[in-house]
Amino acid sequence: MNVPSGVSRLLARRLDPLTAVEQSVARLQDEGVRYTRRQLYYEVCRTLLEPLEVYPVVSRTMAVVGASLALVAGRLHPIRAGVVNAAALVSTPSLVWRLPFTITPPITEAAFAEALTACCTRYGQPAGLLADELPPSPRFAYREPDLYDYGVPYALICQDATIARMLRANALHMEMGCPILALEEASPLPEVLVNMLLLTHAPYILLLHDASPEGLTFAAVARELLNLPSGIHVRASGLYPRHALRQHLFAVRRASAPYRTPITLGTIEHRWLCAGYAAEVAALRPVTLLRALPRIVHPRRRRPSWFAELRRWPSDGHMSWPQ
Repeated sequence: MNVPSGVSRLLARRLDPLTAVEQSVARLQDEGVRYTRRQLYYEVCRTLLEPLEVYPVVSRTMAVVGASLALVAGRLHPIRAGVVNAAALVSTPSLVWRLPFTITPPITEAAFAEALTACCTRYGQPAGLLADELPPSPRFAYREPDLYDYGVPYALICQDATIARMLRANALHMEMGCPILALEEASPLPEVLVNMLLLTHAPYILLLHDASPEGLTFAAVARELLNLPSGIHVRASGLYPRHALRQHLFAVRRASAPYRTPITLGTIEHRWLCAGYAAEVAALRPVTLLRALPRIVHPRRRRPSWFAELRRWPSDGHMSWPQ
C-alpha cells in the first residue's frame, strides 16, 4: 500500500521549499548529528509532510463517510450519528497507524537542490552537512602491528557509501567498536580485517542495505561479493519492504518491472517491489539510525511485566513457609 505522489503533494504543508530546508537544517543542528545530502532531502520531506498529519485527514474522511452512510441507510437520529462520527474520529487514527503503507516524497529532487543552493548562498554551508565528495577509503596498513593482534567480533558493511561515511563521521565505529565500511571498500574484505575477525568466537558481518531489488540482492550474495571464509557468518540487518511499510517511510518509485528476489518475501512485499517502489536507509531519521544500529548488535533485555513477576512469587518462596 502506498500513498500516491499526487495525494502527498495535496496533503503537504504550504511551505516554501527554502523555508522547509531552513527548518530541517535547524532541527538536525539541534540534534547534533552529521548527515548527508540525501538524508537532508528526506528531512525536508518530513518537514513538508509529517506522516502524523496524514492520519487526521483520513480520520475525518472516514468519519464523514461513515456518519453519512449511517444516516442514509439506517436513518439514525442526529445524536446517534454524532456518536458514530466521534467514535470514527477517535478510533481511526490508531487503525490508520497500524496499516502498512509508504509515502512518496512531496518535493522533487530538482526543487530540493534549488532550495538547498539558495540556502547555502544565503547562510553558507550547513555545519552538519557532509560534503558531496567522498573522502579516501580507509586503508588497513601495518603501521601498528600490535593492533592487529586483537580480535574484532563483527564488522558493518553498508550498501551506500555515503551512509558509511555518515556513520563514521558521527563516531559510531567508536561506539560500536567495529569497523564500518562501504561495499566498494569491502569488496573483497581486507585480509587484515578477516584475520581480526577469525580471532574471535563466531564472528559475523552485519549488512546495512536498502529496501530495493539491489539491496536485497546484495544481502543474498554478500558472501560471494566480500569473498568471506566459511568461519565468518553474515547477518542482514538492513531495510526490507515490510520495515518500510510498517514505519511509513518515504519511498521513491521507479519504472515498474517484474523482479525475482533471491530472498523469500510476502505477497505484499513482492508486489511493492514489482510496482517499482524502493526505500533507502537515508529515509530513516539520522538519530533513529544511529540509535538503532547499536541496539541490533547489543539488544536490550526487556524487563518482565509486573504480572509475570506476580505469578513468579509463589515459586520463589515469597511469603511462604521455608521448605
